Formats: sequence, structure tokens, C-alpha cells
Amino acid sequence: MNNELRDVIFSGIVSVRDRLLQLDDPLRLESGEPSFDTPPHIKEAMVKAIHDNHTHYAPSTGIKPLKEACLKKVAGKNGIDYLDGLDKVTVTNGGMHALYCSFRTILNPGDEVIIPQPNWTATAWMVELSGGSLIKVPLKAELQYRWDLNELKAAVTKKTRAILVNSPHNPTGGVMTRSDYFELLKIAEKHDLYIVSDEAYEDIIYETEHISAGAVARDFPAKVRDKVISCFTFSKSYAMTGWRLGYVCCNHQPFADNLKKMILYTINGVSTPTQYGGLAALEGDQSCITEMRDVYRQRRDILFDGIQKTDLLECKTPPGGAFYLYASITDQWKDSAWDLVNHLIDNYSMGSVPGDIFYDDRKSIRFSYACETDMIRRAIANLAGDKKPVV
Repeated sequence: MNNELRDVIFSGIVSVRDRLLQLDDPLRLESGEPSFDTPPHIKEAMVKAIHDNHTHYAPSTGIKPLKEACLKKVAGKNGIDYLDGLDKVTVTNGGMHALYCSFRTILNPGDEVIIPQPNWTATAWMVELSGGSLIKVPLKAELQYRWDLNELKAAVTKKTRAILVNSPHNPTGGVMTRSDYFELLKIAEKHDLYIVSDEAYEDIIYETEHISAGAVARDFPAKVRDKVISCFTFSKSYAMTGWRLGYVCCNHQPFADNLKKMILYTINGVSTPTQYGGLAALEGDQSCITEMRDVYRQRRDILFDGIQKTDLLECKTPPGGAFYLYASITDQWKDSAWDLVNHLIDNYSMGSVPGDIFYDDRKSIRFSYACETDMIRRAIANLAGDKKPVV
């Protein structure tokens, strides 16, 4: 067996999910799976592509119409308007594949990557499977789960190769500001670092606008700007989780040239009909994004208001983006975060994820409000102290 996989821990989120799926009518607050179905025009585009016999090999880095649409989208919507060719956009098998191939492209054994703490566990394993070492810098709850940038500066060493950013953030819902990115890019400039920006939740943001690292980098020298790697996915914005479609944008020519090899020798290209669905997503009616975001905001508010009525949990500010609420576990619960997760499953058929999964050493728990609104209401009733499940 591969020695590198020996120490890799199977997903704790999946272990919770597997338990819940054995129960009748579980409350699915553990999963980052949108409750919405993919919009009809996207599905119809994929069906049409099949009927039109777009079922053969596509160029391994993506079909030209989709890459053109991605280039147009990131220029107009994300402010990344300096990519100088279609080769600077690469289509991937979802956002996870985008991140993994990016890390595999830039890292050598022993290179360090600074990541937020807490952070989505899968990203950390991608770094380690790429030969990298993790440097965890805590996000501050009092800063709405953003970095103290002085702490971040102090974490950089001669071995540091990249800094991972994820805004809106999983698991906390924290959102980085323009000034955060500006200071971050100054650090990258000083130490010649890559910025790997996971923008999976770019469209699920509430009181503020989404800011891409690549947009702020426009005002920096090319040597800084071109080393911002932006990873996007269709999964959350368009409820396309099962389609496995994403893309990477980066203007650094050596990165683009080597990323092609990673794509070729991992998937040799994304499913051709799937890419036509992605094309329809970018070029079609965008109202689905606003409609889903409005529902997520309503669910966020229900969950946040409900948390305020519990004795076991504390969350001082509503999450600014994504569809997760990250709560601190109070001293009223004497056992571990995992014990609380198991308690909620055993007594209420209710899913959640402990902060331990996200490398957090504080007693915390994550709830997802991507599930149906009724599940949120029932979950809150349980958390508020009902002695038996609400049905």
C-alpha cells in the first residue's frame, strides 16, 4: 500500500453522513450539499449536448467555448481581467480537483503552505499528499473569523511556498475584506509566494460583496499578480455538486504549462457533455443564484437566532457568507465536541460536524444550513432544549 495514504484519515464528515443515512428522516445539518436541484436550462444543455453527439474526447484543459465563457466571467464578475489567453483558464473535475492539481503543480517536498485554522479538512490533505507541510494560522472569532495579519506575517519562513485563502470560508462563514487581501499580497510580494484562492462560495455572500484575491492583485506588479491561483467551482453557485465541474485561473505561464500535465495525467479532461452544461450555467439566466442566496440568508437568520436561545452554544455574529454556522460550545457541555455531535445524532437524528475535523483546538461545532428550511426549524427546536425530537 502507498505509504503516503497510510496516515490519511477518512473524512469525519462522511462518517457522520453515513450514520445519518441509516436513520429515518434525519436532519442533515452536517453536509455542504445544496437542497436545490440544478436549474432546468443547465440540465437541458447537457441533454442537448448528448443528442448533438458531443460525447467524444474534448481538449484535456477544456472545450474552447467554456474556457472563453470562464475568461469572460472572471474578467467581468471577479475583476480578474488581465489573463492574457485561454491557456490561463483550465477546466477541472470540480473545485477539489482544481485545488489538488494546483498544489501538485507548485509544491515540492518540504514546502510549507499557510492555511487558516479552522479550515476544510480536505484541503489540508491535498497539501500533504502533494508533499507540502501545513502551517496553521488561527482565524479570530472576534474579527469575524479573519486573520490577525501580524500573526500571519510571523508564520512565514524560508520554506513557505504559498498561502491558502478561502472566502467566504468553510467552516466559519468568515469573509475577507479588500484591505485583508491587500496586506496579504504585500506579504506574498515580499516573500515571493503563491496565493491559492478557493472561491467555492463566491456567490453565497450576504451583507457585503465578494472580493477575489486576483482582483486586488491587479494593482500589484506582474510577479505578484500572476502568482494568484484562483480556483472556482460550479457546485455551490448553481447547485451542481454531482456534476464535478470547476476551473482554475492563473496568469503565470510556468504554472499554466505544468498544470496541463496534471490535468492530462489525472483525468485527461472533464466529461464533454458536462462542460456544455457549465457553459449554459455561465451564459444563461443568473437569477437562480440570487434566488438561492435569498433562501440561504433566511435559513442563516433562523439558525443564528435559534442559537442565541441555547445554553450549549455561542455564536456572536451571523456568518457573512457560505452556508455554515460555526458555534463555540459553552461550558454547559462538559464533554468533547465529538460527544456533542454523537449526542445530537443519537437523540435527535441531527447532523453536525465537530471543530476537531477542521483542525480546531477550540471546542466548536459546525452546522450547515444548505438543507431544507424545515430541517433548520426542527433542529433549532431540538437545540433549544426539547426532550425528544421535533417531528
